[in-house]
Amino acid sequence: MPLWLILALCCIFSWGIWGFLAKLATAKGMHPVALSAISSLTTALTAWAAFFFLAGAPWNKTYGHIPFALIIGILGSVGAITFFLALQHGRASLVVPLSALYPAITILLSFFFLGGRPNPL
Repeated sequence: MPLWLILALCCIFSWGIWGFLAKLATAKGMHPVALSAISSLTTALTAWAAFFFLAGAPWNKTYGHIPFALIIGILGSVGAITFFLALQHGRASLVVPLSALYPAITILLSFFFLGGRPNPL
């Protein structure tokens, strides 16, 4: 099995449990913004550990792209907060699949700005 497929399956499994646990937390009364703050802190710690242990801390390749990373972080946080708010007010069986349509935005942006050509696969 190719490495990319193993990693993609791990991603699907992790995000599937993530969505379930997020609904469980909001259903138990956790405020979505608190959930986002706590999970973001955990994400940051995990990402820094991966950065140093897996990537070898490649700072020399990172500096010029920091503005992108900051914007990505803001958009990711806004997305997470709105996702958790949607879970608080809606059913996970609807919110999670609907929010999973986000790649359509990526495809459209790639088509218009990067010249990407989507195909049926």
